[in-house]
Amino acid sequence: MKEAIRTLLKPVLSNPTVEGWIKKRYLFKNFQQDAQLFHRHATAYNEGGLKNKEANLILNYHSLEKGMLFNKMKRAYGQYRINNLHQLLTDEEVIKHIGRSQIRVGYEVMCKYYELQQANGYDISGIFSKAQYELYKTILGNYYNAAFSGTIDWTIDQFYKDNQSNFEQFSSSRKSVRNFTGEKVPREILEKVITLANNAPSVCNRQASNVYVVEDKNKIDQILKIQDGFTGYTENVNQLIILTNDRHYYYTPGERNQLYIDGGLYLLNLLYALHYYKVANCPANWAKTIKQEEEIYQVIALPRSEKIICLVPIGYAVDEFKTTLSLRRPSHENLEFIT
Repeated sequence: MKEAIRTLLKPVLSNPTVEGWIKKRYLFKNFQQDAQLFHRHATAYNEGGLKNKEANLILNYHSLEKGMLFNKMKRAYGQYRINNLHQLLTDEEVIKHIGRSQIRVGYEVMCKYYELQQANGYDISGIFSKAQYELYKTILGNYYNAAFSGTIDWTIDQFYKDNQSNFEQFSSSRKSVRNFTGEKVPREILEKVITLANNAPSVCNRQASNVYVVEDKNKIDQILKIQDGFTGYTENVNQLIILTNDRHYYYTPGERNQLYIDGGLYLLNLLYALHYYKVANCPANWAKTIKQEEEIYQVIALPRSEKIICLVPIGYAVDEFKTTLSLRRPSHENLEFIT
């Protein structure tokens, strides 16, 4: 019976219009299920689980780290982040998991923030009291270290001493740099960078990633204003990479998210290639809405088939600068053997 039904339906299902409608419906159904899973688990909609709390903690403490990069620290900067962190760091479940690297460093960054504000003679008692500071030190216990810093100081020679070493040293040596001289990187150097970055793997060797280097300062400033995550560092950004991935190269609904996978692989190789050639860089997050992406299209004429993966301000680093600590997890936190 089933075979007979298939035989009857075959002419209908093989009709290009019908076949196209079925594929479209299947695609939308998969995107709908993606959205449901995102809504169910992402911290944007759920803040109650430990991982959601940890994600919030990282978001907020990293913002404080970035504020520590400025030579002249602002008084009581990041008040919104401070308020969020007070709530998170007094949460019983968070306190219970002080041994987790990202939770522990959240307390450490908050303590360092208080200490730096005090060292600058700033009164921040309205947003961060001494009692709160002492509480966080107590929770840290033996983890507390007065020498802890949320930033790392570098000279050019120190920063690039391992940029052509073995991979373990090389990978650990790449950091996001925000302090540029304003000097442009020669095009012949960038051609070498992209040649090296093009070694990135991609699904079935599709190689769908594209790189655009914006050199118009007015357009760079407009784009980074839309991105809204590089405030305070844009003055000497005279070159901006826009990495995209082209939807033309994907076949099935199962590949609907492949552009992010391949784009992410390419981005990592691009950052490594920039570091190898001593080009300072900082990937500026492009997790934005369709509306914000449309705003970019008003500034620069990118093909609509291409999805923006990341913006990367590039240039040459100043002689002395700081990077955020951005502590990485130990492997036992994200490695599990299934037997």
